[in-house]
Amino acid sequence: MPPPGGGGGWGPPPGGAPPGGAPPPGGGGGGGWGQPPAGAPGMGAYAPPQGGYGAPPGPPMGMGAGFPGGIGGRVVFNGDGGKLFGTYLLFAVVPVIVAYFVFGIFYGIGFAIESAARTGGIVALLFGGVGALILMAGVLTASVLFANKFYAFYYEALVLDGQQCQYTGTPQELAKVMLINMILSSLTCGIYTPWAIVRTKEFVHSKVLVGGQPNRLTFHGDPASLLGTYILGMILVYCTLGIYGPWFANNIFAFMWENTKFDGRNYQFRKDPGGFFGTYLLTIILSMITCNIYYPWGICTILKWEAERVA
Repeated sequence: MPPPGGGGGWGPPPGGAPPGGAPPPGGGGGGGWGQPPAGAPGMGAYAPPQGGYGAPPGPPMGMGAGFPGGIGGRVVFNGDGGKLFGTYLLFAVVPVIVAYFVFGIFYGIGFAIESAARTGGIVALLFGGVGALILMAGVLTASVLFANKFYAFYYEALVLDGQQCQYTGTPQELAKVMLINMILSSLTCGIYTPWAIVRTKEFVHSKVLVGGQPNRLTFHGDPASLLGTYILGMILVYCTLGIYGPWFANNIFAFMWENTKFDGRNYQFRKDPGGFFGTYLLTIILSMITCNIYYPWGICTILKWEAERVA
């Protein structure tokens, strides 16, 4: 098969074309017709530019470098843990700390008034309730802000088939999706979660530009097909105290990528739970030891591991 641009491949020339080394009609890249020399690859290999035979300029379509069977190479993630740490600190940690601080102020005021007025706990309950609402609003706001900033960070660092990505979603748009997902997942005791995952992925992909162009990245996952995997995975993770986590994560990675299309072309994910176990375990241990300071670096390591196994 010829490379894009018309470069020739092996095989006989079309009727009436000059034999041996002449470029095909219509311009395009180099490459010649005729039979390949001894030892050259057969039908489907690329011919090099400017005539003659040799190695192709890159792997054939659908094949990647670095893994047996050609898996990998189509997706590159270049995210930096230091940059994500700043986002994590500013949009996740700080808002939650502020929300807890405000809650403490309201609770303290209510307790002080209650101690002086002795209203039977009404004032304390009132101020504590207001503080709790502020705390809940602060946590939800931090979740939306961080999620939106995380998507921006992730896609800015993502390259698909050599083309840069960009996330253009807003916190207001994402908040609507997250709020509906949270309510329905709560009402169904978590059964709605696969639908929430698919709904979120569809929304995010609709807000991603690839090479500066919209609607090139689409998601076509069926949440019903994920339900069994999700329920079984959660049960096994719980029963094994997290040891099944790498296997469950690989199943989720595969579902995400194999239902993602770029310009109508599918991706494949090479599952490797055994290879992921070390990365998974190290991220958990170092995050616990450092009071979650390592968390952003661990996430970037996991995302790079994931990208390297996509083709």
